[in-house]
Amino acid sequence: MKPEKGKKKEKVPQPVKKGDSSAGLTLLSGVFFNLIGGGVALLFLYVMFNNGNVQGYDWLYNTMLKGNFETIEKYPNLSMPERYELKWGGEIGYVNRIIKSTPDSAIIIIPPRKLLTQAGFKSTVELPWLTYFLYPRKVVYEDDKDSSKIYKQANYILAVNGWGFDRVNYRIDKPEAFMILPLKK
Repeated sequence: MKPEKGKKKEKVPQPVKKGDSSAGLTLLSGVFFNLIGGGVALLFLYVMFNNGNVQGYDWLYNTMLKGNFETIEKYPNLSMPERYELKWGGEIGYVNRIIKSTPDSAIIIIPPRKLLTQAGFKSTVELPWLTYFLYPRKVVYEDDKDSSKIYKQANYILAVNGWGFDRVNYRIDKPEAFMILPLKK
């Protein structure tokens, strides 16, 4: 019987004969090659971690991973912000205060980098670091006010050591060294 025009002829699977061992060989060779590949990967990792010339891998394993696991064992009930604060010190605490004091849609004016450095901030002066932790909030440094498109749209300001108090349109009753203020009330 011929198949109808336009239709493909269906192939009927053939049963595996008892004497046919090609299916068993395929499985065995796949396992063998996976074992060889795993062995090569382990050898590669051994050489990378035990070779003194590759500092990055040594730091990754012996400093970062071991240190993080020791911290988790020592303080198992810490939240993620608390772990960050333990790792980076007090500066991340200030970032967490900004997060708690502003909505996700906030655009925040940050003091000039020189002022932040004088106040003791180290990481906050780096835009990628600060935007990573404050996302989805947007930040713009006072230093970039002339070149930034979002500076005029800002609705919050970070006041540090008195800088920024003159930018708000209301009186501040209890000024502090670090404050997150809405620009308008």
